[in-house]
Formats: sequence, C-alpha cells, structure tokens
Amino acid sequence: MRAAFLSLSCLLLSAPAGAQVQAEASTATGQSVDPVRLAKAKPIASVILPDGTIEKMMGPMMQKMMGPMMDGMTKMPIREFLRMGGLDPKQVDNLGEGTVEEMMAIIDPNFRKRMDVVVNTMMPAMGRFMGRYEPDMREGMAEAFAYRYTAAELDQIATFLKTPIGAKFGAGFMELAADPHYIGRMQKVMPEMMQAMPEIMKSSAAELEKLPKPRTYNELTKAERDRLTALLGKDAKKAN
Repeated sequence: MRAAFLSLSCLLLSAPAGAQVQAEASTATGQSVDPVRLAKAKPIASVILPDGTIEKMMGPMMQKMMGPMMDGMTKMPIREFLRMGGLDPKQVDNLGEGTVEEMMAIIDPNFRKRMDVVVNTMMPAMGRFMGRYEPDMREGMAEAFAYRYTAAELDQIATFLKTPIGAKFGAGFMELAADPHYIGRMQKVMPEMMQAMPEIMKSSAAELEKLPKPRTYNELTKAERDRLTALLGKDAKKAN
C-alpha cells in the first residue's frame, strides 16, 4: 500500500518523461488529449477536487493562512520593504530598524483589526466566487491528467483512489497547500525572500534595460491616439 501511495504521489506531481500523447480531443489551451484517457481522468479529477473544495480553500483555509502571514510580514523592518520596492540602497541603509507593525501602531492603531475585517470578509467572498468555476477547474484537471498520463497509468491511479487510503489521499490532496505544517515552512522563508528580492529583481533589470522605453502620448501617431481614445472612452491625452 505504501508503494501505491508513493507511486500516485509521483504521478500527480510529475509528468512521465517521453509519454506518447495521441492528440484527438481539443482542450481549452488548444492542446489535444485522447478522449479515452479523458474519460478515465474525469473520475480521478472528481476525487482529487470534490465539490466544495475551492470554496473551502479560498475561504476558511485561506483565512487561517493569512493571519500568520500578515504577522510575519508586518514584523519585518520597513527598510526591507522599501529595499524590495527599489528604493536607493543608500537611502534604505540610513533607515532604522522600525517595523511596519510599529509604524502602523502610531499611524493607525486599528490597522490589524482593519486587516482582519478585510481577510474575514474578502476571503469567504472570494471562495464563493471561485466556487462557481469549480466544475470548469475540475474539467481542466481531468484534461491535464489525460494529457500527462497514459491510459494504463490512469487505470493505476483510479485503482488506488478506490482503496480507503487512496480515497483519503485523493480527497485531501488539494488541501495540502493550506496545511499548517506546509504553511509554517513557507512563513519561515518569507523574511529571507523579502531581503533577497532586490537581488532577485536585478536578474531581470539588465534585460529590461535593453527594451525600448514605453512611448509617451506625444510619440504616438494620430491614428494610435484616436485608437487609444476609442479604447478608453475618453480623451487619451487627459488619461495619460
């Protein structure tokens, strides 16, 4: 049983190298899948993404995640946020060690309560909205499985999901991303990631410099200006 569990994990998290896909059924991405595989994949997707999963993940689960994430970010020094935003390093280095939390305690003593209201109202609303599209997501998941795995592999996955441990694994697979054990590890990474952002952003800065600068309104042709005005529904020059 443990071998079956590990096999399914590998199949779900990685595509088999060199898999031969017979292109017969069109998907939303324009790629094609074998309709026979798709028929085998749909029951699997129904187990992996059962009804109500998206609303649950975007609502209650996300609410539990956002609180600790906000705590971690607001305890970071303000200068780290400004450094990430591209402020001159010389200016940033002259700033103190004050955190966002300490600053907001002065500017807005109800900052945390305000954020809690946003999280506790926005996330459930987002969950309800996204839940409307869950059937389409389930269909997309089935297409992905049908595209990535052979008919024999799909049969093996289906067989495993019919076992008690397989059913438990499948029904909870999507929720793993919101598991406190996983989120706790991610939270530990956040401060270091914020500090590393300026260096990370430099990796694209050099390439971006090679591209032409966006044009100003005065550099556009009359036809382009008229087209912009038509798209905006108002004078493009005033909207510039």
